[in-house]
Amino acid sequence: MSVEITPKAKKASVAFTAPSIDGASQAILTGEWDNWEVWAMKKGNDGTFSVKLEIDLGRAYQFGYSIDGRWHTDADSQSVSSPFGTSNSVLDLTNVSAPKAAAAPKAAAAPKKEAAAPKKAAAPKAAAPKAKATETAAKKTTAAKKTTAKK
Repeated sequence: MSVEITPKAKKASVAFTAPSIDGASQAILTGEWDNWEVWAMKKGNDGTFSVKLEIDLGRAYQFGYSIDGRWHTDADSQSVSSPFGTSNSVLDLTNVSAPKAAAAPKAAAAPKKEAAAPKKAAAPKAAAPKAKATETAAKKTTAAKKTTAKK
């Protein structure tokens, strides 16, 4: 019997293998991680039974195998007494930590921009012809004088 643990994020992928027992036709796995739900195990060519589950990290769980209706513990795991007069195996995931995330590769440096071409100097604004400006001012002055004279 064996238990293989592969840590992942907040869970562990746990592969359970129950032994080959002469003439055994079926095996189930059950444990505390899911309130003792029953998991059918697949029989391999060598006569062993196996199943793989995702189980939360951070605590210890009791479990056991039922092979053709008879309760078995995992020989490679610690066992504790159960309230039913049998023993349960213990799967301890309290000190199993998830793998550290691989550092993300650094992004390639952005290509440098070529120096911007110098800005063209603004064309000088054309000066208004002085003659026109003077003529407009003279008209305004004349109009003002006429208005004042009529009053």
